[in-house]
Amino acid sequence: MTALALALALAAAPGVSSRLPAGPLDLYRIAWMRPVVGPQAMESRPLEPGGVAVDPETGYAVFGTRDGWVHALRPDGSVAWELRTAGSFWAPPAIDHGVAYVGCTDGRLYALATATGKELWRYDAKEELGTRPAVADGTVFVMSLQDTLFAVDAKTGAWKWHHRREARAGFTVRGAAWPVARGGTVWAGYSDGWVAALDVANGATRWERTVAPAGDYLDVDAIQLDGKHLYATAFSGAVLAMDAATGDPVWAFRAPGAARLVLGRGAVIAVTSSSVHALDPAAGHVLWTAPLGGAPGGGAPVIAGPWVLVPAGQGGLRFLEASSGRTLRVLDPGTGISSTPGVGGERVYVLSNGGDLLALDLR
Repeated sequence: MTALALALALAAAPGVSSRLPAGPLDLYRIAWMRPVVGPQAMESRPLEPGGVAVDPETGYAVFGTRDGWVHALRPDGSVAWELRTAGSFWAPPAIDHGVAYVGCTDGRLYALATATGKELWRYDAKEELGTRPAVADGTVFVMSLQDTLFAVDAKTGAWKWHHRREARAGFTVRGAAWPVARGGTVWAGYSDGWVAALDVANGATRWERTVAPAGDYLDVDAIQLDGKHLYATAFSGAVLAMDAATGDPVWAFRAPGAARLVLGRGAVIAVTSSSVHALDPAAGHVLWTAPLGGAPGGGAPVIAGPWVLVPAGQGGLRFLEASSGRTLRVLDPGTGISSTPGVGGERVYVLSNGGDLLALDLR
């Protein structure tokens, strides 16, 4: 498809525009767009900070929306099932062996059969749950917006243990770092600028370390694990690498407003309040830097083929070349994109702030 034909096709899609840089590349086509949330009362600027998970068995796109519904849509855009909750969603579900684990601000962690939507169990944490769960060793881990990490039995929903740090005085950044788990250890980040490594079985502390530079907002908003290294962002101004087993520092990169992380294609890619940085995983050297062109929301960047997809709020979904950081396209649905895209093979699902789900087929 020529650039002109692509621009005309996008313009024809209801409510969708694409701001194109010079010489746009034909990276995707919009397979369909489906509204899933209608206008809400007293809502001037809608926000969907959650995101989409793709079930590898059914191909369903599973996601929660600000009106309290969990949705599962088939690859053709039809509704497979839906579940009503009493809250909203700040992160995508985690899908493991045919079960979607969904943390909700109503305080409940839901376990749903991805094929049917049947509720298998729910655990009431009595705190707003705000992260994508992590699943390991028969346990589901989810972090609350009140700095508590909950460990719940994956089969029954029974509480196993929890680990809490006291919230610091003053303001914090809305949201929380998604926990990661592997090899008998679960790692968590907290709004007071600390990172903890805990025993999966009983929550015993393996190590704790403060990682945030001095500042007004110390929140650790993202952690990622890769081999021997644990990477973290601190909103007060740093991207850091630590030894995952000991917490000992490996390197630190100054980055004011550091928020989200993704690992891929030989780089640690960090999103700040104004920029996107690709850093060498071993030494923290800058590989490239790109302007964000928006503001990071609750969503995380993802790797899709040779591109990094970065949700930038009113700046839309930005397609960056992973090797160079060059912005190749910007998808703008008119209301912005703050949620985490879901990737399943050559298909990407994107939830707009206006409550429309877009299915993009990569070229």
